[in-house]
Amino acid sequence: MASEPMVSKIPLSDIDDERWNKRSNRRTEVLSELKAVLKEIIGREQVPPPFWAFCQTADISKLEEMIYDAKRAPDAKMAKSLLEPTVKDCDMMIDRWLQNTSTKSSTTSGSVRSSSASNNCKRRDNDKCVLTRWSNPEAAHIYPYCLITANQREPRAVERFWDLLEVFWEKDRVESWKTEIFRDSQNLEEPSDTCSNMICLEKRAHALWDAGRFALRPVAISPDHKAMQIEFYWQKKPSYGNKEIDLLKAPATSEGLYDYDGGEGLPVATGKRKMDGQPEYGALISGQVITLTTDDVAKRPLPSWPLLELQWHLQRVAGMSGAAEARDEVDRNDDGDDGELVVLDRDAAVNRVTSISKWLQQLPDNEQIAPKSRPSIPV
Repeated sequence: MASEPMVSKIPLSDIDDERWNKRSNRRTEVLSELKAVLKEIIGREQVPPPFWAFCQTADISKLEEMIYDAKRAPDAKMAKSLLEPTVKDCDMMIDRWLQNTSTKSSTTSGSVRSSSASNNCKRRDNDKCVLTRWSNPEAAHIYPYCLITANQREPRAVERFWDLLEVFWEKDRVESWKTEIFRDSQNLEEPSDTCSNMICLEKRAHALWDAGRFALRPVAISPDHKAMQIEFYWQKKPSYGNKEIDLLKAPATSEGLYDYDGGEGLPVATGKRKMDGQPEYGALISGQVITLTTDDVAKRPLPSWPLLELQWHLQRVAGMSGAAEARDEVDRNDDGDDGELVVLDRDAAVNRVTSISKWLQQLPDNEQIAPKSRPSIPV
C-alpha cells in the first residue's frame, strides 16, 4: 500500500533562502547589533570562524537573547564572562561533531556498536546508499558514534556540547534532539543507538559526510512515517582558513554546487540508459531531493527527523567554518590511549576511498571488479 502524501516540515531556522547559506536580511540586522555588542564588551573586531558559522545558522531568537543578556549584565566583566566562553568553545563542538577528538580506542565496556541497529538500517534502505543507490553501503551514524561513546569517558565534555547547543537554538528544539539519543534527557550517561540514528551511505559518501562536506536537510514526512523527503546540499569550501573574520561576512552559497571544491562529486543514476545499454549517471547537486522509505515503522523506523535537523545545522557549521579543512594534532592521554600523539586528518578517509576508486576505474574491462565484490576499505 502506498504511503500517504508527505507533509512539509521545514526546519525553523531556515528563513528565506538560508538553506542555500544565503543570509536573510533579518539575520543580518541582528548580527549587526551583536557585532556592536562584541566590540563594546569584549573588544572583538573579528571572531573565530566556528562562532561566526554558528551565528549564520542559529535561531535568530537566541542571537537576540545573547544580545539582551550581555546588555543587561550588571557590569562589563559579567557581560564578558557570558560571551567569551561561547565565542571560544564553538570550535570544540565542531571537533567533536566531526569525530576529531576521538582517541584510538574510543569504545568503552558500557557502549558497544549495535549490530542489530546497523542490520535494520541496511534492511530499511534496501542495502543501498540512499544517495547514489550503490550496493553494500555502510550504516552511518547521524549523531556521531564518538559522542555516544564519550558519555562515559568524558561526561562533562558531552554536557558542555549540549549546553552550547542551547546557546544557539531554542531549548525545546534541543530537548527534541536530545531525547532521540538519551532515554532520559537529564541523564546523559545512558545513550541509545538505534537504526533511527543511522542512514546507509556508500564508503566515499560516508567519508565525505564525516568530513563535513555536505549536509542533509529534512523537508517532508508522511503522516504514517513510512516515507520522508530530504534535500542534499554540498558545502562550499571557505577561503579564509583559520583567520578570525568579520561577523557580517557573507557565507558562500551552496547553490549550484555539484561537487566539493572541484572534486569528483557523487554519481547518481539518472534512470536513463546509454546507447550500449549501460545505466547513465549524473552528478548529485545541491538541492536535490531524495526520498527515504520503510516497510516497518516499528522495527525499522526512518532516520530520526530531530537528529537529521541537528545534523543539518552542524554539518553546515562545519562546512562554513572551515573545520572540514583542518588537520589537527591532538595530544591526549585518555583511557585506552597510550599517550602518543594522535594525528587526525579529515581528508585521509576521503582520499583513500577516492584513490582506490580511481585505481579500479583504470583496470581493463576484463579485470574490473564487480561492485558487490569490492574490497572492504577501512574508513
